[in-house]
Amino acid sequence: MTVVYYCSSHRQDLRAIQPFIADCLEQVAQDHHPQIASLSFVVPTVDPLLALAHLADRQEPHLYLERAVSEEAVAAFGSTLTYQSTGAQRFVDAHAFLEQWWPRIHAYQDADSAPDSLTAALEPRFFCSFTFFPDSTGAGLDFPSATITLPQWQILRQGQTCLFTANFLLTAETTLMSVLDELNAHLLALQRLADDSLSTEVIPAGTSFHNFFLRRSSALAKSHFKESVRQALGHITHHQVQKIVLAHALDVVQDRPFKISLSLAQLRQRYPDCYVFSVGNGRDKTFIGASPERLLSVAHRRLSTDALAGSAPRGRTAKEDRQLALHLLHSTKEQAEHQIVVNFLAQTLAELGLQPYYPKPPTLLRLSNIQHLHTPIQARVAGRIHPLQLVEALHPTPAVAGLPIGAACEQIHAYEQFDRGLYGAPLGWIRANGDSEFIVGIRSALISSNWARLYAGAGIVAGSDPEREWAEINLKFRALGESLI
Repeated sequence: MTVVYYCSSHRQDLRAIQPFIADCLEQVAQDHHPQIASLSFVVPTVDPLLALAHLADRQEPHLYLERAVSEEAVAAFGSTLTYQSTGAQRFVDAHAFLEQWWPRIHAYQDADSAPDSLTAALEPRFFCSFTFFPDSTGAGLDFPSATITLPQWQILRQGQTCLFTANFLLTAETTLMSVLDELNAHLLALQRLADDSLSTEVIPAGTSFHNFFLRRSSALAKSHFKESVRQALGHITHHQVQKIVLAHALDVVQDRPFKISLSLAQLRQRYPDCYVFSVGNGRDKTFIGASPERLLSVAHRRLSTDALAGSAPRGRTAKEDRQLALHLLHSTKEQAEHQIVVNFLAQTLAELGLQPYYPKPPTLLRLSNIQHLHTPIQARVAGRIHPLQLVEALHPTPAVAGLPIGAACEQIHAYEQFDRGLYGAPLGWIRANGDSEFIVGIRSALISSNWARLYAGAGIVAGSDPEREWAEINLKFRALGESLI
């Protein structure tokens, strides 16, 4: 009897891909090397966060990235290929791993049912995470210094179009039937989730968790942080250092496990202008957050990056909000801190042979509880430059480290009593054609069961006030803490 594989909501059954998979298996037999079959389809609209919550195995790694205002979200889970590296050569090693595998990936695209504008989105992508420092200790060991993963399953949503990609590692033991069985099961599972959503009412400020969070921000922690700021200011005065970014970590324990998916749903409702993200290591550690900062994106050889430094709270009234915004725009201290980041990004891109251009002066990026000075920077990327070269050159920016970078990082090691891990580090994805997107993992927390470590940082420059920097740290903590469920 002939078995026909299909997803009843999908207009094309899976018989069409059988010759493709058979050809890939023949390639395995000829080359005596594993190959990758990457199968992409347009599927009924599914919320990627919902798919992550219902379909991902907690013992598998995952990456979720969404910016609600741009109507784009992606969830990737499982691991078809994984590469991990550590040390100063981690970006070079990651690049070599990608170049080794790209020729072995054979892509099948259900392009006939995809809009022309989304055909490129059907191409396979690797997902990447890098720790802040190349050699991490403590909490940083939860995630290797460099991790490159080709997920087994990926759901990408752009507007009302949803694309599903399945990546299979084909070996001499792989059978056509096993691939079709597994693919068909996931297509049917996605169909059951279609048109459903994972959403919660936004928890108002002042909840019990919020109050608990404030109590844990102890006088001892405040004293230590302010003393670190004073020491950093002294170092800036007596050495050739312009800026040092000091981060603070707040550990919180509650009486039940945190609900990752519902917390992410809260974050995307509260902060639609931010990049809401989640990275899971498959060993009960998940790094989540709502970052306002994009490290870089490359699309059709056009690079975009953002200088984001200098901040102020939002006002309680429209008048107070305008006053705070005007103070931020005209603050010598905040403008100087922002210009440090602009100059670094522009100079770094120029040293790579690019010609960056950006508007002057900076504008405001207004989020629900904080506003930042913001300068978007763009450049054309030559074909010889790989996206990971750009990531390596731009990380860490002065917005999360300071300047000069090396001297600032030495002071971070001296003052901070925890390992940053993925905090302030690049997280994102890359495709074979060079298209890529990486964000900076700030406004974030590391979660394991009922324990969470919240991270926040403040840029210390000449003129910084320890009390105001502590207030900024707590403002950033609240932005995340109020969303954790």
